Amino acid sequence: MEYAFDEKLLANIKCSDDEDEDVEMQESEQLPDADAASPKWNAEDSDPLQVSAAVDPFQWRFEESDVLLTEDQAAPMSLKPQESARISVKRGRGRPSTKGCNFKSASGLRWASERSAKPAAVELPLPGQVAFGKGPAVTVANAVESWILMFDDEMIRFLLRHINEKFRKRTAQSLHQRQIDVVEMRSYLGLTYLCGVFRNGQFNGPLQELWTVELGHSVFRAAMTFQRFEYISQVLSEANSWSEAKKLWHKLIINSRTYYGCSGWLAVDDVPCPVANARLALCCDAKTLYMANASATTQRQSISNEVEKLICDYKTTGRNVTLGSSYFSLSECQELMESQLSSIGLMENTDADWPTLWPTPDTPGSIVYNRSAKLIPHENKALLCCGLGSQVDPFQAFQLTHQTCDMFYEQSQRYSTKFATPASLEKKSNTFLNLLHLVLNTAAFNAWVLLRLSLKGDAKMEQRDFQRQLGLFLSQQRLQRRLQRRSTTTTLGMRLQICEILGQSSQRLLSEVNVEARKSQGVGVISLEQAALPKGVSLSSRYGDKHRRCKPCSKDKRETKARTRCQQCQAHRCGNHLISRCYECMGVQAVQLPEGNLPDASDI
Repeated sequence: MEYAFDEKLLANIKCSDDEDEDVEMQESEQLPDADAASPKWNAEDSDPLQVSAAVDPFQWRFEESDVLLTEDQAAPMSLKPQESARISVKRGRGRPSTKGCNFKSASGLRWASERSAKPAAVELPLPGQVAFGKGPAVTVANAVESWILMFDDEMIRFLLRHINEKFRKRTAQSLHQRQIDVVEMRSYLGLTYLCGVFRNGQFNGPLQELWTVELGHSVFRAAMTFQRFEYISQVLSEANSWSEAKKLWHKLIINSRTYYGCSGWLAVDDVPCPVANARLALCCDAKTLYMANASATTQRQSISNEVEKLICDYKTTGRNVTLGSSYFSLSECQELMESQLSSIGLMENTDADWPTLWPTPDTPGSIVYNRSAKLIPHENKALLCCGLGSQVDPFQAFQLTHQTCDMFYEQSQRYSTKFATPASLEKKSNTFLNLLHLVLNTAAFNAWVLLRLSLKGDAKMEQRDFQRQLGLFLSQQRLQRRLQRRSTTTTLGMRLQICEILGQSSQRLLSEVNVEARKSQGVGVISLEQAALPKGVSLSSRYGDKHRRCKPCSKDKRETKARTRCQQCQAHRCGNHLISRCYECMGVQAVQLPEGNLPDASDI
C-alpha cells in the first residue's frame, strides 16, 4: 500500500504543537467509510495506569521551544571559540587582543576568553520534565477535592483545638461566643476566601458591608452572623507565637511537595513576608508558578544552606534553577552543577567574582569562561550560565524565569484572605492570623494549579472562579444544616435564600411551611360519639359558692384565689391551672346540665 505525504492531512494527527510545519499523510487509495472506522474512545476501556492528556491543555507560561536558539542564532555558536572571539570582539586603537587572555577577579578567580574543556563535559542536557500532579491530584474534579490536598483535615483540627482552647479560658458574654465545630470552621474558611473575592478593590468599604442586604451577599448572612465571624478572627489573633504558627506552614510545605512534580525550570528567590521580622524564600515552578517548596525563618542562614533546603527534592534530575539576587553567587552555581543542576543568574559589576580588566563587557560576544560557567554581557551586567546547554538561549531563559517567585506572590495575593481581617484587628500585630492568611492564599493557588493539571479538571478555569467556588463549597455543609434545622433563629426568608444559594428547589420548603401553618392555625373538633362522658360520670357546677385558694398555686407559696373549680373533682383552680372546654366539644347536651351549672348573669 502506497502513501502520499500532504500538509493538509498530517495536521489532524499531529501529536505536538511545537512543530513548525503542518505535514499530513494521506492514503492514495480510497479511505474507508465512517461506519467502518474504529469506534470512539471510551474512558472505561482505557488503561487506568496510562495517564492521558486533558481535553483542554494546560496553558504553560512558556514552551520548551521558546528558550531554544533558532538556526540563525545557533550558527555563530557552531564556530570554534577562537573564531567566535575574533569575530565578535572589537579592537580599538591601541587595544590589545583578547584572544587567549585570562582575566582575574577581586576574589582571585580566573576567567578565560576561551573554553578549555569540551562543551559536552561541562553542559547538561536540555531540561525536559513536564509538570504533573501526583497521587490523588491526578484525578481531582472540583475545587474542594484539590484544596483539601493542600489544607487537610489535620490542619483544620489544629485550628479547632486552638480556638476552643482559647474559648475555655474566656467567659462567654453573648450567644456568638461559643465553641466551634468542624462544619462551622470550614464555613469560616469559606467566607474568608469569599472576602478575598469580593473585597480586592483599591478602595474597600468596611467588612460588615458584606453582611448587609444592600451591599453584601446572601451567603454571608446565611452562613453566620458578622459578630460570630469577628469573634473567631479575634480568637485566632490572640496567638502571637511563631512556633505555633509554623506548624500550619510546615504542614502546607509537606503537602505541596507531596502532590506535585515540577517541570524542568525552577526559580529560587525572596518575596515579601506578611509576618514581621521573617524572611520568605520560595522555590517555584517557572512554567506554572506553583510553589514547590518554601522557607519562612526569622534568623538569617547561609545562602548555601537555604538553597540546599529549597532544591533538595530535585538533585541529580538535570533541571535548571534561576537564582535571584539574594541567592546568586558563582560558588552556589558550581555547587548546583555538582548536583547535576544547571543554573542562571545575573552578576553585578560590583561582585567579587567580576573579572577585572574585562574589555567592553557590553560588547556582544565577549564571553569569558570558568570551568562549567560562562559570563555573557547583559545591560552593563553579566548573565552567568552554569551547565546550561548550548542549544538554550540564555537571555530568553532568564527573561522567562527570573520573575517567577515575584509573579507567584503577586498572583497568590490577588484575592488575598487578608481582606477578611476585621477593622478592630488591622492595626495589631497578628503573627498567627497573618501567617494563616499566607497559608490559605498559598493553598488556594497551588490547588488551582493542581485542578487545571488534573485529568478531570478545567484547564481554562480562572483563579477568581476557582476561589469563589471554593468558598461556596466550604460553606455548603453549614448552609444545609441551617436549612434543615427547625429553629426560630432561621426565618423562612433566610431558608429561602439558602435554597437559592444551594441551587435547590424551594417548593418542598414552601409546602412544609404551609402544612405547619395549617396545623398551628386549625381548630380541633371532637365528635360527640367519641367525646361523650362515660356512664356514671356526672359534672357538677363549674363555679363554687366562695373564692378559695388555688391548690397548685399554694405549692408555690402564692395566695391566688379563684371561684372556678374542676367539674369532676370540685377542686378550685385559677385560670393558669384550669383547662376549659365548651360543652359541645365535651359531648354534653344542654338538657344534661344540672341546675346551677351555669352562673347567673348577675354573678359573673
